[in-house]
Amino acid sequence: MSDSPRNPGGYQPPEEPVHPSPAEPSPVGGYEPPPSEPPPRPLSETTVEPVEEAPPVAAERFRRTTPARRKVIPAHRGGGHWRLLTGTLTYVMVVGGMADYVEPETRALAHLAFWLMTGAAFLVTLGREQRHGWEPGPRWPWLVGAFGGALAVEALVLTVGSPTIIVGSVILLGFGLFVLMLLG
Repeated sequence: MSDSPRNPGGYQPPEEPVHPSPAEPSPVGGYEPPPSEPPPRPLSETTVEPVEEAPPVAAERFRRTTPARRKVIPAHRGGGHWRLLTGTLTYVMVVGGMADYVEPETRALAHLAFWLMTGAAFLVTLGREQRHGWEPGPRWPWLVGAFGGALAVEALVLTVGSPTIIVGSVILLGFGLFVLMLLG
């Protein structure tokens, strides 16, 4: 509650008029109209003073001087010989699985085509090394992949046969798909 006669407080309007003078009519219900707006202040004239150069902010040191689109992103060497390994395993699965069902000459042509594709991939890798100025990578995985794949096909055909190679290939592909799905 307030001690002021102008604002007696509470929820009930005061019983006696707040403004006893007859010149001012008492407001209805004990509420007063809002005070009138004060007259607007005249705008003062402002002067523009030159601003001194502020020292550079710490972020100015990190401002980009070259647009990002014009910067050349260097090429990086791939991580390992995953493509060679997966290509060789796929070759062993396909040619080993079809070995009992085709002529030996067809299998020999498949070996030759595999060697040519492996040699072409090796030449592409050499070209990338020279173009980007990388240190030469090891050369032995290419020879092992090319000749090891052909020897693995022939050894598997002689020892276990094509139906077993097909079943093993399906199991290996299922396991590989499972691992890829785990990695996301």
